[in-house]
Amino acid sequence: MSIQEDVISSSHGNVLNKRGNDSLNNDEDKLLSNTTAITANLSNFCKQILEVDKSIRFVGIANTLGSLITTEYRQGSVPLMTKQETSQYAIEAVLRAAIREEFESKIGRLEYSIGKYEKLLRATVPILLKIHRQEDRNKKFYLLLSFDIDSDAKSIIEIKILPFIRKKSIFFDFEPC
Repeated sequence: MSIQEDVISSSHGNVLNKRGNDSLNNDEDKLLSNTTAITANLSNFCKQILEVDKSIRFVGIANTLGSLITTEYRQGSVPLMTKQETSQYAIEAVLRAAIREEFESKIGRLEYSIGKYEKLLRATVPILLKIHRQEDRNKKFYLLLSFDIDSDAKSIIEIKILPFIRKKSIFFDFEPC
C-alpha cells in the first residue's frame, strides 16, 4: 500500500492514518510530507519538459512497477486515452523497458525507446533520481512521453530532453525515517 493510500483526510482537515489516529508531528507525517514534496517536484519537472518543445503532448513519470507518479498534458491537447488506459500503458512501457535490461551487459544501457503509432509517437526514457536517506542510492524511474505524429521525437529527445535532464540533475533530500 502506498503512502498516499495509507492516509485519508478527516472531516476537520487533519491528516489521519489508516487507524484513524492523528498522525501529525510523527514519522508518518514526515514521510507523507516528503512524498508530497517529491510528487510536486516531479510534477513541476514534467511541466518543464512540456515546455521544451511544442510537439510534446504528454509527459509522465512512472516508478519501476509502472505506477504513474505524475502526469502532465499539453494545454489544449485532447488525451487519446482514458486515465485507466494511460495507467495500463505506463505498466506495459515500464515492463518493456525492464525486459530490455536483460541484454544490457551485451548491448549497453537503454537511453530511450520510441514507438510510432498512427496518431502519435511515444517514448520511454529511464531516469535516475538521487535520493538521500540513511544511505545514498539512486532510484530508477521512467519518463514517459508522447509527441505529435509529425514531430522528430529522436531529435527532440537527443537535443532537448536528455540535455535538459542532465542539466537539471534532480536531487531530493529525505530525512532519515
